[in-house]
Amino acid sequence: MYKIIVVLLLLICLSCKQITSKKSFKKEVFDSFKIFTKKSTLPNEYINFNSSKAINKVAEMENEYFNSYTFKTSKYYGTQWYSSIGQTIAKNDSVSIFKKYSLEKKEQKLDSMHCTIYAIEALKAGFEKEFEILKKEHINIWSNREYAGWSIAYLLTKFYHWKAYLFISKDSDEYKICLNNYKKDKKYHVWKQPDIPLKGVFDVDTDQEKITILLKNNEFGWGFSNQGWHTWITRFDYLKECNWLGAPAKKYDSPNNKPLFIKTKFTNYYDYNSHIIVFPPKRKKL
Repeated sequence: MYKIIVVLLLLICLSCKQITSKKSFKKEVFDSFKIFTKKSTLPNEYINFNSSKAINKVAEMENEYFNSYTFKTSKYYGTQWYSSIGQTIAKNDSVSIFKKYSLEKKEQKLDSMHCTIYAIEALKAGFEKEFEILKKEHINIWSNREYAGWSIAYLLTKFYHWKAYLFISKDSDEYKICLNNYKKDKKYHVWKQPDIPLKGVFDVDTDQEKITILLKNNEFGWGFSNQGWHTWITRFDYLKECNWLGAPAKKYDSPNNKPLFIKTKFTNYYDYNSHIIVFPPKRKKL
């Protein structure tokens, strides 16, 4: 009888341990904060621009988004998601999906995102107070027109001595005219806008090794594609962008949609056939 009691007590203890283990596992999955984008810990190498602060701003945004997307809701959502999915009303419901989302977030400020807003957030953080001066220069030329990849690239090269490079494929519709313009005046011509001075041109099909070396030498780059159809940034050899169709939560998303924030190795990026990247000037090493 004594042996039976001992065996029963052991079984109870083991079952208790298993239950506790399961509970702690669930807590770890649902409650712990996961690092999806590592922050920069590098010393700043640039003049009048802090690349670490720029990168850490997007890391903060991306980590909030990816930690919230699956089981909760993020404060970030795509502008085009708002216009399409966000404005629809589900069956047996009386309010739009966006309204449900905003009610769920209550008093928290929601942030609408698209590619240029995302890149500007990084630039603001890197420039700090100097961004207000850049903003005034933008207003002087384009009045209250929104920021664009090409407009910011022009200001960075004109007023802050950033260096612009063209990355282009022979398959690009722009290839011949871009090469002709570069031979003529060393500039990338933006339609009906100021031209952007270029430091060099790379063929994305044959110069991949040279491109990777250049990118790995720069923690931050401001970039845009195809005359400004898309704006993004680089973090060393990765292109980082915002998908304006990105949903704030899995439950409000459509099947097979890409997340709000995406990163791709630059040499594997095939969405467009021409790109401009502008890099800040570096301090001279002693």
